[in-house]
Amino acid sequence: MVLGFDALLDQDRPTRLLTTALQSGKFPHAYLFTGPEGVGKKTAAKLLSMVCNCRGHEFHPKSPPRGEAPGGNTDPKLPAACGQCLSCKKILSANHPDVYWISPIGSYIKVDQIRGLCQRLALKPYEAKIRLAVIECAHTLNPEAGNTLLKILEEPPDQTIFILMARQSSELLPTIVSRCRHIRFNPISTESIQNYLENHYAVTTTESAIIAAMSGGSLSRAAAMKEKDWISHRNWIINTIAELDRQTINYHLAFAEALARDSGRVRTALEIMKSWYRDLAVYAYRPGSLINNDISDKIAVHSRKASLKRLLAIIHSIETTASHIEANANARLAIDQLVIELANKEN
Repeated sequence: MVLGFDALLDQDRPTRLLTTALQSGKFPHAYLFTGPEGVGKKTAAKLLSMVCNCRGHEFHPKSPPRGEAPGGNTDPKLPAACGQCLSCKKILSANHPDVYWISPIGSYIKVDQIRGLCQRLALKPYEAKIRLAVIECAHTLNPEAGNTLLKILEEPPDQTIFILMARQSSELLPTIVSRCRHIRFNPISTESIQNYLENHYAVTTTESAIIAAMSGGSLSRAAAMKEKDWISHRNWIINTIAELDRQTINYHLAFAEALARDSGRVRTALEIMKSWYRDLAVYAYRPGSLINNDISDKIAVHSRKASLKRLLAIIHSIETTASHIEANANARLAIDQLVIELANKEN
């Protein structure tokens, strides 16, 4: 089982940049991977760490010296990992002593986490040819943690590559961004996600098309949405919001409570709502481009009940609610407000 960067879906530029660096042995001391969640940033980081340290494949990258890229001959073989050697297995199981993953504790990455990383990196590698320090959700670094990380990026340890991951570079300190090689990961195409779902999960073509269209280009989100009752969950939400203006305030609040209580699917619920109102808005203009194409008859009926202006305002409110919840606003209060707004009849 050879593992290479062709495992990344629709990421031609990241694949090309990482492959070129590995083939030439010319590494920056730090990368910044940006892009939406679920588009391959974590997979790329894991693949890079495996290829750099694989013992069962003939490719052998050079170690980056402190602060600059080394020279070296280009290896004619395509960089890949065997996936079977002890090093690969340790990385796949997140047990390699020289591959560090830092994630937020609660809402932030704290300074003690970065200090602990610095202490470990001050020691020699246990067994790796090249160590990797992967910092997920780097945009959640608190100010003190960010400044501590900046110091080690200014004087990086030998045989070490840092990989920072964030949604976009503007969320990080400019001084941190300037010390990283920036690689942007793009949303995955709907077609690629649909093909992946049909090849890896027991889903129908109709279900895979709907999930792919609603995934926002995120493979991890699509995989989470493939659960057996997803279509039933979608139907419940759409049937409920389609009739909200006929229900009582107590019904509205009970619906909001049910959505907020299922915290693991709040984002999915908001995406379902957004897809419904988006379909209502585009039906009169592009009926062939519906996301929820399997309920087009229902969309046709309800699309005549609201103006385009109101539908666009509702979509904006849903997006705002999602942003507030992602920024750690109280989910119950945010959804209460949204549901009440959805229930208000157009003046």
